[in-house]
Amino acid sequence: MKAAGYHTAWLSNQEVTGIYGNVPRAYADRCDEKKFTTIHDTETTVYEFDEKILPLLDDSLSKNSSAKNFYVLHLLGTHLKYRARYPAEFEVFKADEEPAAEAWQREYQAAYDNAVLYNDFVVDEIIKRFEDKDAVVIYVADHGEDVLEDGVHLGHGPMGGARQFEIPMTVWLSEACKANHPDLVQKISEAKDLPFMTDDMIHALLDLMAIETADFDSRKSLFSKDFDATRKRIYKGREYVNGKMIPLGS
Repeated sequence: MKAAGYHTAWLSNQEVTGIYGNVPRAYADRCDEKKFTTIHDTETTVYEFDEKILPLLDDSLSKNSSAKNFYVLHLLGTHLKYRARYPAEFEVFKADEEPAAEAWQREYQAAYDNAVLYNDFVVDEIIKRFEDKDAVVIYVADHGEDVLEDGVHLGHGPMGGARQFEIPMTVWLSEACKANHPDLVQKISEAKDLPFMTDDMIHALLDLMAIETADFDSRKSLFSKDFDATRKRIYKGREYVNGKMIPLGS
C-alpha cells in the first residue's frame, strides 16, 4: 500500500509485543503511523475495551491530509474471555435466555452474545467515521468461536467445531464510494455469497484498490471474475465441507 502511494496507519487494541503480538507488530512498524491503546504484552490479563481505539482513529483522521489512506484497526473483538470484552452497560443477554444444558455453559453463551453486541457497536462507530468520505470498510475476524453449542467445545483450537471456520465478513461502502465507483459496487455484490479464505485477503485488497503487482493472482481474489471458489479448505488433517469438519479421505 505504501508503494502504491497510500498513507498507512495501524491502530491497535491488542498487545504491542509477545507470543501473538510480534507478527502484527512487524506490520505495524512498516506503517507510516502506528498507535496502540495501551502498552501490554502476552501476559496482560486486563485489556482495554475496543472503543478505546476510536480516539486514536479520530486523532489520525483529524491530522491526516493524505488523499489516499489505508487503515488497519486491530480489535480484540469477541475473543475469550468473553465477559472481559464489554462494559457493564452492554450486559443485555442473560444466562437464563440461552439454550445450553448447564448453568455455567449458559453464562458463557450470554457473555458471548453481549460481546457480539458490543463488537457491533464498535464496528458501527468505526463506520460512522468514514460515512462522509470516499471509503470502503472491510470487517473480518481471524477465526470464529465454539460457544458450547455441542456442550463440549469452547473457544477455538485444532479439534473444535466448524463454527471456528465460519467467519463473518462485511464490506461496507460509503455513499460517495458507491457514486464514484459503481464498478466496485458490482464486484462486491457479485461476491457476497462466495466462499473465501482470509489468507488470500491481500489479493482481494489489491483487486479492490486496482493496484498492479506481479504477485497478484486473480484466482485468489474474491472480487475477480477469475476467482476459484472450489479451493479446498483443510486444517489439521480435516476438510471443511458444507458446514462440517471431515477427516481427509472419509
